[in-house]
Amino acid sequence: MKNLMRIATLSLSLAVVGVAHADVCGARFFHDGGEIEFGVSGVLTLNAKLAFSQVKKTTAEVCQAHVRGFAKYAMMGMLNGSNQLDHLMKVNTGMSSLTKPGSGKTGDAGQFDLRLFSLFGYGAPIQAAGQRFPAQSFKLVLGDPGQPTTPLTVRMSEKTVGSQESIQTALGKQSCWPVRYARNTDATVANVRGMVIPVPAIQSKVTDWFCPQARLVMKQEIDQSGQKAVIEVKSVK
Repeated sequence: MKNLMRIATLSLSLAVVGVAHADVCGARFFHDGGEIEFGVSGVLTLNAKLAFSQVKKTTAEVCQAHVRGFAKYAMMGMLNGSNQLDHLMKVNTGMSSLTKPGSGKTGDAGQFDLRLFSLFGYGAPIQAAGQRFPAQSFKLVLGDPGQPTTPLTVRMSEKTVGSQESIQTALGKQSCWPVRYARNTDATVANVRGMVIPVPAIQSKVTDWFCPQARLVMKQEIDQSGQKAVIEVKSVK
């Protein structure tokens, strides 16, 4: 059941991989003992906390940290579970990567993966409404480690920046940029505990609320065929 929940989590929460604003190295959470807590409301509920340690800053734009944490999730009050989070985050001139420490690999298949959440913004600073970021795609792997896996291609349309708005966040009211785009995947299958589980095609409309003062996407709104979910940062220190 936990593996089924992980697929459900993925279906609702697919997000950007490998982007970060260059200022993330100087963000208030990027220090030994720094923490970010975030949650998801809607069809899926999720609460997670990330803790930063072993922080190294080479320059203002080159840094890394060990990111550990814990996530609890539930869907429709029936499927629920938890996962430990453990990643090495590296930032180099605006681009970031999240890997399993010591492996150099981007997360084990079938586990809740920090890469699924677009917290850290974009590889170039947002400067004005109407600014656009190019379309992109990437692949994730579904299923249990050691079993035949099926790559899932995630396609994101060109992203368009809207006008800055003042929104309420966990850090108080902040002026944030809404960044809107479509996110789609094709139907596929995943091998989970010897069973082949169908994963339906997903078509979503997404709005990322990037708040420059916090250097984070403080809120992400997802509309998946009328089913809505909101990912929000709950606390930062």
